[in-house]
Amino acid sequence: MKFYTKDDIAKAFREIIKEKHDAIFISGNLGALGPHAFKSKEELLNSILEIIWDISPDTTLMTSTFTLNLANTDIPYDPGRTPSMHGTIANFFLNYEGRVRSYHPFTSFTAIGPLAEYLCTNNTRFSYGIDSPYDRLLSLENTLTISVGMPPNLTCSIIHHAEFVMHVPYRYIKEFNHPIVKPDGRIERENFYMHVIYHEIYHLIKRDRNRKFFKFFSEKHPINTAHLGMGKVYSYKTKDFFNSAIELLKKDIYAWLEEPPPIRPYRR
Repeated sequence: MKFYTKDDIAKAFREIIKEKHDAIFISGNLGALGPHAFKSKEELLNSILEIIWDISPDTTLMTSTFTLNLANTDIPYDPGRTPSMHGTIANFFLNYEGRVRSYHPFTSFTAIGPLAEYLCTNNTRFSYGIDSPYDRLLSLENTLTISVGMPPNLTCSIIHHAEFVMHVPYRYIKEFNHPIVKPDGRIERENFYMHVIYHEIYHLIKRDRNRKFFKFFSEKHPINTAHLGMGKVYSYKTKDFFNSAIELLKKDIYAWLEEPPPIRPYRR
């Protein structure tokens, strides 16, 4: 069995990072790449970051550190300590010295680098939309999205930002009053908002898993791909993908679904 090495990572990432970027969003599943030659996943991820910064110096890195498992519970969200449900990459970011995590208790993002505070502080109380981390990411000149080990259609949560911007009819704004651990240790309840699917159709709709979005996008834009270990790593221009998603939603507001909902409670 072959173990992939730091040299293998460098070769693969040089194939998918073609230039210097202001920020790179990275997510995925390291396990899909198979066995590696590092002593720990922490050493592996430190090497990935080192390689990215060698290719693209001073790039700010961001990932999603969601805790959707806290929604509709009374479990306090502590931005400094609450682990993410998104696995190894997310929790590595949360333990990285100097990282900055956004404040939303269910859909937080975490960034590392010179633009981390810009991306992940003083954000909206909504998961997506104006002044959300994704909105700030898209405001930068040159950004890239990387998917590690998983096809990019399975890791692109920016689609939900596009849904929010386009006011897709099968979602509505729900308010959550959730306990937050303050910097001094006090716990206070505060209001936050998410763009959620109508309960009446939640189990009736069929999600397309973003296949339509990536088919539409790939007709005009490249998706860079490189083999690494037993899997692949992928990259694409974040702004180009977002703009393509908006264009498709203009043509088909139900593009996130396999087909329009069988019932439409929002017509009432």
